[in-house]
Amino acid sequence: MKKIFPLLLFTIALGCCIVAMVFALKSLRPDRIAGQSGSSSTQNPSAEHPPGAVLVDVPWKHLPSVPQFKLTNQNDETFDSATLAGKPYAVSFFFASCPSICRDLNAQVQRLNEQLRNEDVGFVSISVDPEKDTPEILERYARDYNATPQRWVMLTGPLYKVREIGEQIFRVIVDPATHTDNILLVDKWGRYRDRFKWDDPYDMKRFTTVVKELASETEPPLEKTIHTRNAMAGLEIDDVSSIPWIREFHLVERSGKKFYSREMTGRVWIANFFFTSCPGICQKQNEYLRALQERLADHPATIVSITTDPNTDLPAVLSEYANKFSADQDKWLFCTGNELLIRRISSEFFRAHASENHHSSQLFVVDKWGNVRGDFNWQEADQEVAMLELIDLLNAETVPPADLDKK
Repeated sequence: MKKIFPLLLFTIALGCCIVAMVFALKSLRPDRIAGQSGSSSTQNPSAEHPPGAVLVDVPWKHLPSVPQFKLTNQNDETFDSATLAGKPYAVSFFFASCPSICRDLNAQVQRLNEQLRNEDVGFVSISVDPEKDTPEILERYARDYNATPQRWVMLTGPLYKVREIGEQIFRVIVDPATHTDNILLVDKWGRYRDRFKWDDPYDMKRFTTVVKELASETEPPLEKTIHTRNAMAGLEIDDVSSIPWIREFHLVERSGKKFYSREMTGRVWIANFFFTSCPGICQKQNEYLRALQERLADHPATIVSITTDPNTDLPAVLSEYANKFSADQDKWLFCTGNELLIRRISSEFFRAHASENHHSSQLFVVDKWGNVRGDFNWQEADQEVAMLELIDLLNAETVPPADLDKK
């Protein structure tokens, strides 16, 4: 009896604790549960505030650009994303042998396609198992959903291209076992505008509303702020090695202010590489740019000079150096930053070489939409003429180019 009594007391105490925990959990407000934070947590669920979805306000110019890509459609024809320029389109990932989620996802896309039949919108479904999903397989699969290439393409191609689109452009996993089940929306100006949960009825209602808004846009919303689930847009990533490909970048200007390449959206700019202790070509090039900044009044463009020796060229050093060339703080920027990032900016964004003491001496012209459209040898008169002509052409653009391959 003496042994049983303590055990009985322990059992009763444990039971009381469990009952107390149950009541405590029931008393928790839903908006304090993990995953319910953000704009949707303090309001009743609706298309504008889907449950569990964190919606953020992002300047349109900070949204990632979706570069042109080519794959093969269900009719075994080359599909070029340039054909979608001027219309919003939705991107999703799937594989034909998926027995459950993918079929439900595509059934939802079919419903969206039907609901938006009067809108000029496209749907793009990309296989994450392209080795098995041949055009023949996709053609049969597409028939199950009444998907025709004119409106809804199902795409396959080399796995490295599919991964480039998924991981480098949309930053989603491309793998049959763990691929994203989000529907990703690109606006008619080629910006990754928003993402949606296909199995959330509130988010799907929001999708149709947003698509109609995008279809009605007549010009890029350069100065507008977008309400979106694309919460990563514009954020600076500290771990440079985690970025699969440099399509945008953050640096520090000589003033100490942050420089973000997407903030240049809407402006044509000229970029060059240099370092302040360079005794030769850098001095000559910056003397040339000193004269050029005066002439750019007739050919509007901002100059962005990026040091290849950031460990030495701190903002104070760049500020003193810029003064030697009478650099206008609004028209000629001098930038420094992470050494590895700068090398990757040179090789991946500008497709040029850069190291501490060796770098390209070309001038790179970037359009209003963040595309490098040409590079020029500033020491040759005919190339300078061609550069200024290109700047004039780019300043006249009012919408992003549909096909950079033809530019």
